[in-house]
Amino acid sequence: MGNRVRLVDVARAAGVSQGTASNAFGKPHLVRDELREKILAVAAEMGYRGPHVMARMLRTGKAGALGVVFPDNLEYAFSDPVAIELLRGVGRECARQSVNMMIISAENHEQAVAAVNNAAVDAFLVHCYSDNNDVIAAIRRRNLPMVGIDTDIAGATATVVLDDFEGAASAARHLLECGARKFAILSLQADEDGQFGLMDARRRGAVSHRVVRERLAGYHAVLKDAGIDVADIVHVECENLSEHVRGQVTDLMAQFPDIDGILAMSDVIAIGALEALAKTGHDVPGQVRVMGIDGVARGARTTPPLSTVAQNSVEKGRIAAELALAGDNVSEPVLLKTRLLVRASSRLPDIS
Repeated sequence: MGNRVRLVDVARAAGVSQGTASNAFGKPHLVRDELREKILAVAAEMGYRGPHVMARMLRTGKAGALGVVFPDNLEYAFSDPVAIELLRGVGRECARQSVNMMIISAENHEQAVAAVNNAAVDAFLVHCYSDNNDVIAAIRRRNLPMVGIDTDIAGATATVVLDDFEGAASAARHLLECGARKFAILSLQADEDGQFGLMDARRRGAVSHRVVRERLAGYHAVLKDAGIDVADIVHVECENLSEHVRGQVTDLMAQFPDIDGILAMSDVIAIGALEALAKTGHDVPGQVRVMGIDGVARGARTTPPLSTVAQNSVEKGRIAAELALAGDNVSEPVLLKTRLLVRASSRLPDIS
């Protein structure tokens, strides 16, 4: 019979109902161990390969999976500490609801569109991706629930975002309290065009990513209130890789030696800055204070330990997955709070 064997044939041969046979494959916890082993043994003997995913979708209307779209390559998704924590949260909720997770890299748009078109999923999560592109258009055409994470995609079923404005504002306030007056902002990538380096006013005004736009606004609001003009702040657009940042910060300090406060939009960027400052002989925090955003574990182990604005990326991912699988429209964004973690990269120890 080979590939022509159907689930009903296996059920008949094992002497069970088709529903019990189906549970042996899809919901094994509902079938006694001995009976499940019997069904699987009969299936193996008959050459049955398991339920066909499209047939199950037609029967139940559900694929039992959630699609997660990242703008970067898959290596980044499994190496960036914030992305890893986010996926942990998504995975936690998927496990709770007994569904699987499919990760789609949108680095290559043509491949990503094909993956979206063919994905056997019940909903999509879209992480840190701008609205106006063909990948998002392909997701919309699927007419499935779509939840944006740290992005503001029009028409999303729900949106889960960090309070990036207030997080960045608290970082700027803290460095001002620590005595910093000449600032550099090390920005995440502002657009998907692969451009890095000094950001002029035109570039700052054309930011497509919500996270960058909100964090710049938070930094600028606080520094303006302190009498520091935006034009006097050095802005550098960085790739979110510490090794990439090291060279940029080395050049930055050579060109602007009076910088005494660095506001980095991620801990990964801030860690690269600390490494560059150590190599060039700058004392942190005596000469330069450094702040990150994210609260990744590695920040507590840097020299000196990194001050940062922490977020709960695991909970962010879990909430987003829960909303996506529920499929309900949520009109207002779910706004997650941050907390300030003060360590030695920003403040000299008190001497009493």
